[in-house]
Amino acid sequence: MNTTKVYANMLAVMSLDRLDPEKLRRVAECVDVAAAFKMLADYGYAYKDGDSIDGFIVGETDALIRFIEDNAPGKAVKDALLARFVYNNCKLAYKSRFAEMPSDGYYDVGFDAEKIAAGNYEDADAYMRAALEKLDEDKVTKPQDIDIALTRAMYEKILSCKSAVVQKYFRAEIDMKNILSAARLRRLGMSGDEFIAGGKIDIELLNEAVSAESFADVFEQTPYCEFAENFETAEFKDLWRAELDSDDLLYFMTASAVADFASYKPFLNYYAQALIELKTVKTALVCIKTNARDMFYRRVPVMYKN
Repeated sequence: MNTTKVYANMLAVMSLDRLDPEKLRRVAECVDVAAAFKMLADYGYAYKDGDSIDGFIVGETDALIRFIEDNAPGKAVKDALLARFVYNNCKLAYKSRFAEMPSDGYYDVGFDAEKIAAGNYEDADAYMRAALEKLDEDKVTKPQDIDIALTRAMYEKILSCKSAVVQKYFRAEIDMKNILSAARLRRLGMSGDEFIAGGKIDIELLNEAVSAESFADVFEQTPYCEFAENFETAEFKDLWRAELDSDDLLYFMTASAVADFASYKPFLNYYAQALIELKTVKTALVCIKTNARDMFYRRVPVMYKN
């Protein structure tokens, strides 16, 4: 079902009240994962007995998927927002030909991954099909190469959505992934074909950053100068921080227009916040399990800081 922009945006804004900084702190301070699951259930999360941490997060992600399927303001926007979940299943299915994949890693997104595993691409979109056929032709088996090929196809699919707001959001996501890749290559002292087309930052600029004297200076005239500067300040260590910085930037990109009900921005803000929420909850659960709460408090997104 597709709804009007205004109705979809109203539903999205009203659905962002499960977790706040105080509730998150209480979860993080639970004595063990079982207690954390119980508290999350009290906050409205759908925990089932026997869920693993990954299984729990997949289940909650499925709830997000159902919300998007039922309420997205238009098919093109819905397909763009669901693409990461469809392509996740595609990656797992394709890699299952060469290695054992986790059974609880698939999302319930109405996509028959078993067909992909069997080499049947009839349900794949045009971008996915072209990538899969090229992987077959080149006899690619390395997981990293499969991931990058399908990630590139995924963003081609997403950017085929004509909404300027959706395109701006995902082009920014691509830019930050590419800057992270450049930082990783710089740290390893390597060059490589890891960049994704579709962002605002030219690939030539990214290649320049890999070997430039100052990594951050290369991005001085872009919106990502501070993002890039953080890598240099940390001497290209702890690259996990880049994902946190990226989430914060994408959140603020959409949060500033959350009341603009005549656009797609409030719905996109819900999407951004929901992804950050699930990632944050998973980090909290993993840190509880490993008794690394100090690490969790270093990884709290801006939206959960008092």
